[in-house]
Amino acid sequence: MLQLKALDHVGLKVRDLDKTLHFYQQLGLTVLRTKGPDSAGLRFAVLQVGSQELNVSCRPDYMSQGQDNAVGIDHFCFEVAATSIDEVVASLKSAGIEVSGAPMERRDSTALLLFDPDGVKVELQLKNSMIPAPSTASTSQGQKG
Repeated sequence: MLQLKALDHVGLKVRDLDKTLHFYQQLGLTVLRTKGPDSAGLRFAVLQVGSQELNVSCRPDYMSQGQDNAVGIDHFCFEVAATSIDEVVASLKSAGIEVSGAPMERRDSTALLLFDPDGVKVELQLKNSMIPAPSTASTSQGQKG
């Protein structure tokens, strides 16, 4: 039987490659390579997050879907490393990225929603296991002798 190991990459079609690269770089993704434009105006970039990639293509004839409930990708999610969801929100705010709504508590995480420059929903998820446990400082009392 077929056994999938991992998600290798996600491909996005965007209208403005420069705005899109800026947005995802503000989230901490690294641009691995870019190419284009070719004769059809296609520009392409590969960004890295962890061991996965986000492949982004841009062509003059790409248009937004412009319909609510359109078929296609609903969202994708990045797992973040932080000490709290407030730290994530502050980091986004300092990067000029707007959070859509309040943090959402999930079974094993807290999540935030953002929208990239083309309106693609991006979820940031802080797993409960990623939040350091409060330190329990033990106080040792000296013995009187």
